[in-house]
Amino acid sequence: AFAAVALGSAGALALVAAARGGAAPAGVALGGVARGVAVSDAIGFEEKEEEDKADEDGEKKGDEKGADKSDEDEATEAEPSEAKRAAKQAAQKCGMATKDSKCYKNVVWAMTDGIKKHPEWYPGLTKKSLFEDYQRHLSKDEENDCPEPCEKPGCETAKAGSLCFDNVQWVMTTGIEKHPKWFQGLTEESPMEDVQDHIHQSNKTACPKTACNPQPFKPVSLFCWMVVRPDGYELGLVKAQLAAKAGTFACDDYVLVSSQKLDIPGVKVLQISSTSASGWTGDGTSPNAPIFVEAWEQIKADGRYLEHDWVVKCDPDTVLVPNRLKEKLMPGHQPENPYPPPFKSAPGAGQWVTNCDKMASWGKGWGDGWPMMYGAVEIISREAIMKYFANVDNCKMSFPWQGMGEDAFMGMCLRKLEVGELFMKQGDGNCAGGVCTDESYSAFHPRKDINSWMECWGQATG
Repeated sequence: AFAAVALGSAGALALVAAARGGAAPAGVALGGVARGVAVSDAIGFEEKEEEDKADEDGEKKGDEKGADKSDEDEATEAEPSEAKRAAKQAAQKCGMATKDSKCYKNVVWAMTDGIKKHPEWYPGLTKKSLFEDYQRHLSKDEENDCPEPCEKPGCETAKAGSLCFDNVQWVMTTGIEKHPKWFQGLTEESPMEDVQDHIHQSNKTACPKTACNPQPFKPVSLFCWMVVRPDGYELGLVKAQLAAKAGTFACDDYVLVSSQKLDIPGVKVLQISSTSASGWTGDGTSPNAPIFVEAWEQIKADGRYLEHDWVVKCDPDTVLVPNRLKEKLMPGHQPENPYPPPFKSAPGAGQWVTNCDKMASWGKGWGDGWPMMYGAVEIISREAIMKYFANVDNCKMSFPWQGMGEDAFMGMCLRKLEVGELFMKQGDGNCAGGVCTDESYSAFHPRKDINSWMECWGQATG
């Protein structure tokens, strides 16, 4: 959880981010650092609440106006070179392509198709290069109608795991909604780079550097993982997938989870206490929630999921087609949900993907746990799983989790937290099935032996 501490004049703020790994909150004070300060003791929080009330009564408008003018003067004196550079770039009409413009469409095509089909057209660029890099390359040809991106020397967009990133996430998910006066000029749709710049202008300790140019488009990135039993068919099946760079191993990054060290060179294995569950749930499934709650904790501790847009938990006998899934998860390309939930998700709450709608066959819609996310493939956005991590103990107290299937527990928890929902049916034999040549699916299950798994992979990707 994050708390905000406002200091000084309007717009001057400091954010208190709960330290990762369960440490006590760390306070960031304007003009200095005060780590280890309890939220209730952080200077200015109560004062800011009083200022907000006074603003509503019109009692401090004069003081704020003077303070704002003082802040503007200080910024002008401190960063004259930045102001001159911005003015020069404005005169040259540099900038990032706007969505749906000819330049935007050309850049997106170059990033998604062009670099794959004609890499020689884009010297020095790769699939991981930024929108900005592609736009700068295309701006050399007037037919693309691309302005040259503005230069921001010394910029650095906050990276996952940094204090600045935590602050930005807090503003985007909580601050703008609860304290709009603190973040004037920002909305729930503002890119994270604009939020970072706002924080940087108010408190250079919270965010030491300005963000680089907002990227109008970036390919979806997947972090995938599997729990693998050390005994039985799963280990051999996973090794075959790795050798073919298929399924989970075709994601942008991946990790395995097991109760033992696995003999798989080059692949990180996170360890948990057990991969076995005994008994059955009322629905006839394995009560394996405790196994996967522990596994998710290892994913959290590993931390690499923070560098990606979506986290995908996949069973070893599931044929996952990452490139197809990425296309379906891309903003603007996501399918309309035929089963919308009866609530509006909070900004920044993220999304998760349900994949089985058996209830439709008996005339039902959303409700009573349906549609469900069957556990053969679980697709959860970074923001959604962060919300789960922050509230998992509350979910444990709300449900009889130790006797539940892991997919049921995760789904009920995410719904309790009112996370946004998508629906993408998969070729899962435990739901409605599906043939591997059906391009509407991005996962197929179950394929428990190497031959059938590889045959399905070939049909899906060939």
